[in-house]
Amino acid sequence: MARYLIVLILIFFVASCNTDSPEKIREEVVSIAESYAGGQLKEAKKTVLGNGTIIISDQEKRYIIDPARIIVTLIDDDEVNDAVIPVSSFRGQQPDLVEHLFIINTDGKFMLIRTVETDMKILQIRDRIITTQQHTKPRTSPLYNCASCQEIVNYRFVNGELVKIEEE
Repeated sequence: MARYLIVLILIFFVASCNTDSPEKIREEVVSIAESYAGGQLKEAKKTVLGNGTIIISDQEKRYIIDPARIIVTLIDDDEVNDAVIPVSSFRGQQPDLVEHLFIINTDGKFMLIRTVETDMKILQIRDRIITTQQHTKPRTSPLYNCASCQEIVNYRFVNGELVKIEEE
């Protein structure tokens, strides 16, 4: 019985030291997103809400980072998990942009490779295909949020770029 307990403890210890653990990845992704948002502002101030949401702000603009919205999956051509995190920005009370930060694991290190500034919602990433829902009308249009004014668009991440997959 003692052997099984020792083996179980060793397995737990080795698993907790894994640098590719989801928690470790999330910490690195959030750190990169915070650095990105802070770099866009003159005098960045960080606030963490009770639910874990992070606000990086200055007098003019604020960025909202929600760690719960991180998607960890295979994005590029290697077999190592990467990540995408949406970062929302506001000027005053008005929404400004939603930026999707594509953070790729290269040689064991996460790096911000691409920022996509568009009103899209990532629905899923499966088999390296990024399925999004996008508005077909601008934010200023009264039809911006109508259900029929949205489309589903698929992308693939190729050489650091999001490439639209044409329907066959």
